[in-house]
Amino acid sequence: MKTTVFIVSFVLSYSIVHSQDEPSTQAHPYFSAIIVNNLDTSALWYQSLFDLKVRNLPDVPEGFRVAILESTGFVLELIENKSWLDPKKILEGKPEGTQIRGFFKIGFKVDNMDAWINHLKKFNVAVNRIYKDDASNKRNFLVPDPDGNLVQFFE
Repeated sequence: MKTTVFIVSFVLSYSIVHSQDEPSTQAHPYFSAIIVNNLDTSALWYQSLFDLKVRNLPDVPEGFRVAILESTGFVLELIENKSWLDPKKILEGKPEGTQIRGFFKIGFKVDNMDAWINHLKKFNVAVNRIYKDDASNKRNFLVPDPDGNLVQFFE
C-alpha cells in the first residue's frame, strides 16, 4: 500500500512540475479582420446576422475607416480604405474561377443549421447550395457578404 501511495504521489508531482515547464499551445478562434468596400453596409450586415455589437470606432489614419464588432468570444474588425485595390477589377478579363491568393473565407460552427438558414432568409441572404460531408453526415454552406467575401456555416 505504501508503495502504491508513493508511486501515485510521485507521478502526480512529476506531472504537475513538468506540466508547468511547458507553456500551453492551445489556441481558440477569437478575431478576424475583413477588408470591405462600404463599412456602413458591411457593419450593418454583420451586426444583423450575427448580433454583433460595435465595441469602438478607433482613431485611424486619414483615408481609413474601421469598425470593431464583437460578441462573446469573437471580435470582427471591418476595414475600409478607398485607395486599396479592388479585387474585382484586378480579376477583370481573367478566366472564371480565378482567385487572388490570401484568406479565402471565414467560417462559423452553428448549433442548428435549419434555424440559421431561416435566419439568413429574413435578411434576404440566399443559401444556394448545401454541402454534405459523407463521413460525418454534417452539412455546411457558403454565402457572400455584401463585398463578396465568403462566410461558411458548419453544423
